Amino acid sequence: MILVLLLAVHTHYSDSAAIVNGRYKPMEPALGEVPFQVSLSMRINGSHYPFCGGSLVHPRWVLTAAHCLEQDGEPFPPHMMYATVGTININGKGGQRIKVETFIMNRKYLESDSGYDIGVVKLSANAKLDRYQEPVRLRKAVLHIDYPSKCFVNTPADYPEICCTSTLSEGKACKGDSGGPLFIMRNGRHIQVGITSHLAILPVCIVNFNNSVYTRVSAYIGWLLRATGIDFTKYNQN
Repeated sequence: MILVLLLAVHTHYSDSAAIVNGRYKPMEPALGEVPFQVSLSMRINGSHYPFCGGSLVHPRWVLTAAHCLEQDGEPFPPHMMYATVGTININGKGGQRIKVETFIMNRKYLESDSGYDIGVVKLSANAKLDRYQEPVRLRKAVLHIDYPSKCFVNTPADYPEICCTSTLSEGKACKGDSGGPLFIMRNGRHIQVGITSHLAILPVCIVNFNNSVYTRVSAYIGWLLRATGIDFTKYNQN
């Protein structure tokens, strides 16, 4: 079973939903159902504006897309960024809003025309881990995705650093879902295999002739280790 989380932390961009086995199923996740989901926001004039998703892979680290961390080649100022965890609503009670300390983008992202859309965000304090917020495990093996030839991107469909889902009859990742996790369930645990990268073309996010594309996490396990000093495939909160 492959699922992509469409911002379980609600924003004004899109309704809560999930894609299960290639079918769009609008749903509102229960609190604690996706405890690793993160909402990244920018604090401007005292208000928080959500702009991307991410996944908690360690109490101090959030995995997201590189394009969520820059605009026109200029990195965002980390001191204005916050990560919200432990809630299904950005304005809900019981969650944590933690200031960002710094972030790291894959340097090749700005140097190439495609790929390398991955970054990690370091929080200024550890997220408190409980059943409502806990790290997702990363997958190290290569994931096989059906129908790669139907993924409409500017690189070959079998490009080793990109994975994609099959065309959906309705609904898909859209604006505001960037950086969020693509995951599978294995033995009752969430295993992240992708990061939401290239999205369905706006404003036609519900049409069925374009796909959403995901950075393949397994291609960057080595980069993550070098960037953070942590092997997230082996991290265990226990």
